[in-house]
Amino acid sequence: MDAVAEAFEHAIAGLVDAVAGVAPAWLVLGVVFHLLNQVARGIGWHAVVEAACEDGTAPRKRHSVAAWVAGAGAGGVVSARGGDAVRVLVLNRRTPEAGGALLTGTLVAECVGETAIGGALLAFGLAVGLGPSFGLSTSTLFYVPAVLLVAVGAYLLARRSVRVRRFLAKAAHGCALLRCPKAYSRQVLPWQLLSRVLRLVALGCFLAAFGLPATPAAVLLVVFAQSSGRLVPFSPASVGAGAAILAATFGPITGDTVSASHVAAFFVGTSTVLTVIGTVLALVICAQASAKAGPNPLTVLGRLMRMRPATAPRP
Repeated sequence: MDAVAEAFEHAIAGLVDAVAGVAPAWLVLGVVFHLLNQVARGIGWHAVVEAACEDGTAPRKRHSVAAWVAGAGAGGVVSARGGDAVRVLVLNRRTPEAGGALLTGTLVAECVGETAIGGALLAFGLAVGLGPSFGLSTSTLFYVPAVLLVAVGAYLLARRSVRVRRFLAKAAHGCALLRCPKAYSRQVLPWQLLSRVLRLVALGCFLAAFGLPATPAAVLLVVFAQSSGRLVPFSPASVGAGAAILAATFGPITGDTVSASHVAAFFVGTSTVLTVIGTVLALVICAQASAKAGPNPLTVLGRLMRMRPATAPRP
């Protein structure tokens, strides 16, 4: 709990500086749309979980949504993968019959649709000249071999370990809805599309709150800056990378004359506000789930927060 208290103190101190001079109405509206974005993603994930669970063992929709929101808050502290771990732990408390392996598989299945939508948005941005130029970066040279090594390692472990094979089999069962593309497109994709729209609207509100032009070009550029910054796997560093990318490209791409410091203040300030709110929600949800049997998600979140609080909330 000391780590949690320390994280709160650090986050609140940054929050005071982040919101100084912003338009409160736009800021609050942006937070509301951001939370609605997380709720929509949670409903889509619930459809995946419900399809993977046996009859009568699926969690309630509100529990799935709460677990998703908790994971989003935790993801702002360290990384998206840490947020996924919290989602699995929180929902596993509510549905111990499902098991962590199956719930992990549902996250993979949910990510398929979100990745497709994100790729389509990226392609649109590049087609109209809004996205940054992409090349074979040092990060790419690192991540591609790393992913291949993990895949080879998982394959070798699966051949030698019965426990690993059992885990992978349950995780594959969590992807059951992917075997029926029509059902996936009806039950999951609409919520993911709604989530994406709400996220774009939220970013527009945040731009207006910080006195920046809330044009479609500016909103898409913020999305690209966030995505590019997340190539850095440590959340505090990813915020700095994203802010640098946005500050360098905002004026040339949008055509508006805005100082780099103003753009950087928007990026860091918005991320700080959302991280503080997400952390509070994650702690509340984890505290409620900790009353159930199984691994304590509040303890796990506390361990994650021993690291410096991040300012890069995840979707």
